[in-house]
Amino acid sequence: MTDTLNRTDSMGQSEEPELNNPLNWEDEESPFEETEPWRRERQSVVRADGRTIIGLVGAPPQQEATSSKFSFWTANDCIIEKSQIITCESWTYGKLYTYYAIIDEVYRRSRKKNMGEEVDRRDGDLAGKTVYESEGYTFANATILRVAPPVLAPPREDSEVLIANADEAAIAYGLDEVENPLTLGLIKNGGEQFAGPGKIDLDYLLGANGGHLNVTGAAGRGTKSSFVLAVTWLLLEKAKAYSREFPGDKEGLKIVPIIFNVKNFDLFFIDRPSLKFSLKKEIYRATWREMGVEQPHPFENVTFLAPEKPGGGMPIATGRLGGVNPYSWSLQDVIKHGLLSYLFAEEDANDMNFGALLMEIENFLTDDITHPDGVIERKLKNGKPETFKALVEWVEKQAVAKQQELKNHHLATWKKVYRRLFRIVDQSKGVLAYDRKEGNPPNLTQVDTHDPVVLDLYGLAGLPELQRFVVATIFDQLKRARSGDNVIPGLVYLVVLDELNRFAPRGSKDSITQLIETIAAEMRSQGIILLGAQQQASKVSERVVENSAIRALGKTGPMELGASVWSFLSTSAKYKAQNLGLSEKLVIQDNFREPMHIQVPFPAWAMNKSEAMEPEISEQNKGNDSADSGYKKFLERD
Repeated sequence: MTDTLNRTDSMGQSEEPELNNPLNWEDEESPFEETEPWRRERQSVVRADGRTIIGLVGAPPQQEATSSKFSFWTANDCIIEKSQIITCESWTYGKLYTYYAIIDEVYRRSRKKNMGEEVDRRDGDLAGKTVYESEGYTFANATILRVAPPVLAPPREDSEVLIANADEAAIAYGLDEVENPLTLGLIKNGGEQFAGPGKIDLDYLLGANGGHLNVTGAAGRGTKSSFVLAVTWLLLEKAKAYSREFPGDKEGLKIVPIIFNVKNFDLFFIDRPSLKFSLKKEIYRATWREMGVEQPHPFENVTFLAPEKPGGGMPIATGRLGGVNPYSWSLQDVIKHGLLSYLFAEEDANDMNFGALLMEIENFLTDDITHPDGVIERKLKNGKPETFKALVEWVEKQAVAKQQELKNHHLATWKKVYRRLFRIVDQSKGVLAYDRKEGNPPNLTQVDTHDPVVLDLYGLAGLPELQRFVVATIFDQLKRARSGDNVIPGLVYLVVLDELNRFAPRGSKDSITQLIETIAAEMRSQGIILLGAQQQASKVSERVVENSAIRALGKTGPMELGASVWSFLSTSAKYKAQNLGLSEKLVIQDNFREPMHIQVPFPAWAMNKSEAMEPEISEQNKGNDSADSGYKKFLERD
């Protein structure tokens, strides 16, 4: 007989249970192994090739194997886990088929009919003894991802099941068919195990077979920003490496990252080493090394742009000591690029009378000049308002005049335009050059790989119209730069934008949403790629989300996962998404057979000011805290 719980004898000594040797044989091997094999401990089996059989397929009633699913039972000494990748080798009519599958759930079942029998087995005593060991067993359900050679038939019972190795995990997800890979992390294979690098196909990200990446995750737990920045860093490093290896290739990959900062000034420190990374750098570097990156480091030579202070010339305070440039737009800049409609909120754009008057005002201010080469240049007409201050005053006069310079518009519409224009210009905090003819509009167009530009929106917190205006002007600039004959082979603009639901909300028809939808639907082939993120994809324009060939899920709540945008996910995948760790993502690519569960690398760069390490600054670079020399000294010291 065996005591199945640790017990204490009358002298207070602990008596350890002897579960695997109920008859207290002192030899390691029971004498019954040869004569009575049914008494032998059921264990996993090592094959001649060194691989371990962890289970065999079973197909009893209600658990029949199908062409898409099967169940298997395991040995007593084997721990199997939900989400593990497995293979099953099944012989059918003399032919071997290999099934690649993922474990949906693991079960433990006793042979008792109900819980009452479980209680009776110990006579209702938690510390009671039992004559017989439990005859329970462990089994799992698995979903088939792939079969080689292809066959739409189930595996046979008693077929051997094995834990997949890195090559087999890659085959299961279809990564062996990826021709242009980028490693984003390590494939999770259970709670603590990995099965090689997790890759995406850049043809699906950068425009050949699709474009764009969209990331969804709960606030603070979805780690969306760190993930899209890791993708940006990896792509930038890939482009730089290609340029070094093939310096004469004019059509090779060229990456230009444009990063919008929407939360505090967190992304104004991505050129600084991360204190969190340094405290556990050997652990974190191990993940990077498994991905093929020996020396992860912060972004270099970053350009930082922040809203201009009222009065012009200086950027708002961002927490950096220097190295930040101001941005703003004058009325001339807005008219030159046809940006006036982007200044007004959605409800204004949907007012037909308001929109018609706004369009006529823009035409009233604009002088189109056609040059001999056919290029049309837009500029302010002579004699018309030259500043936003003058424009506000002119509209105010029209709103009270008996006769307006622009006919056929109701006085109430003029007043509405005045109210909206006055509020936007008055609250612009310097982003709109109030009484100056010249602004500092960002010019982000490039012809080759360029280190990141971080453009702040947080300084405009509380002014959603101006935040959306800034985003729209950048997208409009890139669209014009990549239209017609201006396409530079291999050049890709990566636009990183969090809280995408604020800029392209679901169901909206305003001009800014339509612009972002156009970028998502039509501009991937022209080299404009959106790396968008939000807490809820269900709140973002359907065209933007559906045109993202690659999606990623961080930890996400059940209400969001119940939305129609996630209807294609299996129950198992939704459960995973609800329970992901901070360093985990589910990556969904159009040709993946199942969302790929990966662990992403911890960023080597600071994700906010509190974790930013100060680089050493040389005398000649004091006041410029983005100096590359300071960071190089830091690396040498490390």
